[in-house]
Amino acid sequence: MAKNDEKVRQLRQKYGVVAMDNAARLHPDEDLYEMMEWRDEMDQHYAKLWLDWTYGGLYTRTILSDRVRILVVIGQCVALGELEELPVHIRSALAHKATPREVLEVILQLTVYIGYQRVIRAARIFREVVTKLGRMDEVKTTQLPLDGTNSQRTLESDRSTWCVSEAEFPRREELMKKYGWRGIGSGLRLMRTYHRQTVELLDRVDQHFAKAWLDWVYAEMFTRGILDDKTRQLIVVGEVMVLGETAQIENHMRAALMQGATPREVLEVVLHSTIYIGMPSMTRMIRSLVRILEEQGRMAELTETQLPVPA
Repeated sequence: MAKNDEKVRQLRQKYGVVAMDNAARLHPDEDLYEMMEWRDEMDQHYAKLWLDWTYGGLYTRTILSDRVRILVVIGQCVALGELEELPVHIRSALAHKATPREVLEVILQLTVYIGYQRVIRAARIFREVVTKLGRMDEVKTTQLPLDGTNSQRTLESDRSTWCVSEAEFPRREELMKKYGWRGIGSGLRLMRTYHRQTVELLDRVDQHFAKAWLDWVYAEMFTRGILDDKTRQLIVVGEVMVLGETAQIENHMRAALMQGATPREVLEVVLHSTIYIGMPSMTRMIRSLVRILEEQGRMAELTETQLPVPA
């Protein structure tokens, strides 16, 4: 540890205090040293550029909290199957106000989008990290009951959260009677158009699967309440972006805006993602967000909330 402390001190002197101090704030010294070691050894110019772009640049922007920003990164690492640095980001999230249960929830929610294989590997890594940190009890003691949150929900209270009227969804009551109100209702709260269209599509082609899908995803996984809807949707925006799901990105951008995320916060997820998937996807996703905001008459919420140009 002392040796690494000295190495970090030397790196700080070499590369500058702003980027190195912000990186050190987000990551324990041993993680920071491991992140920097190969870059410093093989290409110091690249190391300086990378530090200034990431920890001296994008990670200093205060549009998203550290907690939300790192949870988005965890979701993206798992979605990409890039698990080598996952322990680093798990430790960072836990050090910046995320609970072990919230970090695990980011991983488990991804089952909906990427299936269970990568989720299993990520969950095992999570268990190793929290066990080494002595925090496994926080996971065990915060489990939901076997029926999740269903005992806390009523049709009457759910109806007040729906963003789709019966006129917009004429078959709403019919399909609720057929498939149950919990799955239909959660989707109407989260997805204004996509959910209705998908339910009607699945009802047409495979009603057995439609019921299983609604129960698994919308009646259960999306109502667990461990992450608030705004945070969860921002995380999903980051996940579907790295997965290249250009159709889904608009659905989840709209959902994030509906759940209280600002246009600037949604854009920040897109911009920050360039660290992990590069520039080409970023420009496509910005165009998607601009299209949504122009349609909703909210473009000024981006143009008038820009950060100043750095000195």
